[in-house]
Parts: sequence; structure tokens; C-alpha cells
Amino acid sequence: MALSEKRLIALDVDGTLLDSRKQIRPDTVQAVREAAGAGIIVALDTGRAVTELADQFAAFPEIRYAVFSSGAGIYDREKKKAFALRPLSAQKVKEILHIAREKDVMPQAVLEDRDALQASHLDILEHFNMGIYRPLYEKAMYPVADIYAFTEAHADQILKLNLYHALPEERIRTREQLSGIEMVFSEISSLECSAPGVNKGTGLERLCGLLGIPRENCAAVGDAENDIPMLRAAGLGIAMGNAAPDVRRAADRTVADMDHGGCAEAIRLWLRESVN
Repeated sequence: MALSEKRLIALDVDGTLLDSRKQIRPDTVQAVREAAGAGIIVALDTGRAVTELADQFAAFPEIRYAVFSSGAGIYDREKKKAFALRPLSAQKVKEILHIAREKDVMPQAVLEDRDALQASHLDILEHFNMGIYRPLYEKAMYPVADIYAFTEAHADQILKLNLYHALPEERIRTREQLSGIEMVFSEISSLECSAPGVNKGTGLERLCGLLGIPRENCAAVGDAENDIPMLRAAGLGIAMGNAAPDVRRAADRTVADMDHGGCAEAIRLWLRESVN
């Protein structure tokens, strides 16, 4: 059955589109194909940078748009162009770096065209609780000799600054030391820092505005704290079964977890509601 009007479903990547092994389940591939075939726009809404999405774009030719870097930009893969960029202010970038220098952290600087990490940190990703991302980071990261010098030199171009802490509890103290920016916990010990008002929810709103899709015609699927604004911005927010309690409370529905077909279930749920 054809849709009477445009509809969209936005998918988080880690913990949602990908399973616990960072792989894409065949049922997810099939569900995306079914939704796209019915006319639903399938988009990504992720904390990842564009350079970290190559495998997802290769697996899903149906997906054209991605809200990336937790809402700091939108990427059109057909035009191979990023737009609607909302970087941190140079002053805030320097403030964040000043605090980070005093801690055992691994900064990651996300720009429009590069995803920078200190080369020496790639050798000790496990120390910062990011070992599962080693295959991705070794392929997608732009290694620099000194991440602090690099980030300061590009302070007016930073879309997001991630601080991966060795100790999860230390990121709580870091969050308390910073103000005037958007901050959210992700992964085991990461603190994501974005410009004020920039999050996955505002990114989704900008994408829907661009495509002329009203809020009630949009669904979103996620699992982590940084997905809460996205779930609340959508007409239907769907939490994965592996989501934290706060995320499930923010959602309208909950599906199975990432290892048991939750993403495919969410997509098909929206497909059924869209064609009925």
C-alpha cells in the first residue's frame, strides 16, 4: 500500500542499527529495504562523524541522509555534501581543552571532513574503554601528533569534541566543570560536547524541516542518553530493548534488543502504522 504522505524513520547507529559485535543483522537490512520500498525515508541520526559511516552507507543504498555528530550537521550522500553545520565556538573549544589537559582523557575532534584522534591514543584505545571501536578507528580516524595543538588550530571548525575518560566517574566531574554547551554521556566513559542547542533531536527537526515532513510523520529509534532528544522530537519514539531506563521512559514504545532483531522490529512497526 502506498503512503498518503511522506514519512521518515531515523535510526541511531551504535546499539541500534548495529548489534553488540558492531555488525548489521540481515533482518535489519531486509526491514530497511521493505520500508524504503514502501516510500518511507530511512535516515541515520548518530553521534558518529561522516567518516565513520562508510560501512553503513555501503550496506544501505536506500539511506541518503544522515544527521551526524549528534546533530551538528546533516549529510547528503547523493550530493556528497555536509550542510546545516553548527560548530562549537572557538572559545568553548579552548575551555574544554584546558580542562581536558588535566585529566586522563582521549579527546576526539570532529570536523566536517575529518575525525581527528592523537596517533599515540590509537595504541591504547582499551585504556579509554573504546577497544571495540579499534577496527573502525584504525580505518576512519585522521591521526595527528598532538590532538590539543590540532584542535586549537581548528578551534572554529569543531562540530563536536568527545572526551573519552579512562574512568567513568571522572566524566561526571568533567561535566560539572563545564557549562554553556550541550553535554551528554555516551559509551562507557565518554562525554560528548556540542554547541548549545545541538543534539540529535534538533538535528532531526532540521532534517524533517528540510524534507517537509511534520513531526507526527517521523519515528526515531535509539538506545542511549544522547538519543533521548531524538526520541522526544519524533512523533513516535522507539527505544531498543538494550536501552537504559531513562531512554525507555522517554520513548513511546520499546522493542527487542540489538542482538534480537529490535531494529528490524522498530522499522516494521513504523511501516505497519504508516500504511494502515
